[in-house]
Amino acid sequence: MNREQLVEEIQAIAREIFAKPELVINDAMGAADVDTWTSLSFMLFLTAIEDKYGFKFKMMELLQLRNMGAVIDATLKHIA
Repeated sequence: MNREQLVEEIQAIAREIFAKPELVINDAMGAADVDTWTSLSFMLFLTAIEDKYGFKFKMMELLQLRNMGAVIDATLKHIA
């Protein structure tokens, strides 16, 4: 899977978890850009990604996931 395909799939997850059907994600997007992004919704988002792709983020990775670009890149490393 290439990065572009992954972005589309993660965007679909983000739209569902953040309850924003029109949401268009980008690498710089973070909590300040989505009004329904809370610490709980972000953890649900990460869990949904883990469940979809069958892996678990490591604790050190979680501390570095500050925007969508970091989430996409970390996910890509796990599924490549």
